[in-house]
Amino acid sequence: MALIKALPWQAIIIWLVCITVVTTCLGLSYWQFSRAKEKQLQLDEFSQVELTSFEFIQALQNRSIEGLHGQAVSLMGRLEKQYTWFLDNRIVDGRVGVDVISLFKVAGLEKYLLVNLGFIPLQGRGQPEKLSFDEIQNLNLVIKSRHLEHFTLAKSALEAHSQRLQFIDHLYLSNLTGKDIYPAIFYQLPDSAVIAEPHYQPVVMSPEKHHAYALQWFLIAVAAAFIAFKATRTEVPNEA
Repeated sequence: MALIKALPWQAIIIWLVCITVVTTCLGLSYWQFSRAKEKQLQLDEFSQVELTSFEFIQALQNRSIEGLHGQAVSLMGRLEKQYTWFLDNRIVDGRVGVDVISLFKVAGLEKYLLVNLGFIPLQGRGQPEKLSFDEIQNLNLVIKSRHLEHFTLAKSALEAHSQRLQFIDHLYLSNLTGKDIYPAIFYQLPDSAVIAEPHYQPVVMSPEKHHAYALQWFLIAVAAAFIAFKATRTEVPNEA
């Protein structure tokens, strides 16, 4: 048996398909690797050092709220019960429900903070039961003042005749309440839970998972190239 090349037109079709598959897979591999770098940078933005109320107020005098993105803070203030909403369509551990959103006033600050107090599971479209919590609270929070963009098909932030928010719109909530609100979301940390389950994570998918997907797409590209190489070679009998 002699190993010879396949017919030229067959080889051309096979290699065109191979180039398309390999190029696509390598592109997806590079994209996943880039996403891993982006996620790692986002994680690096979050500080493990917690500021007190006084330190936070001092920091705001020197920097904008955007400059404090990722900063952990421990703040004493007043939760405004009359300005509490439910952020719709949240899923935590396979459960569907809402996140509790409320305004929080800290002494020494002119503007209000918009805090996410965590998750409450719900059945159907009903409203959560009446929430009961002390207005004066010491909350451990982390600041998210960047990457606030969101995708939504909803036309209005607040569902009609309801306290359900479809998305966070600081300007809308400021106009609705007549209160000045910092353009940031303060997520409650698990060690200071009040009425809900804090569940905030800086990134949904870890850099390690993106690296795994990048390797997966790269190996698929290698496999496709190997299959194409074998497919363009064939064995035919030697002729006397």
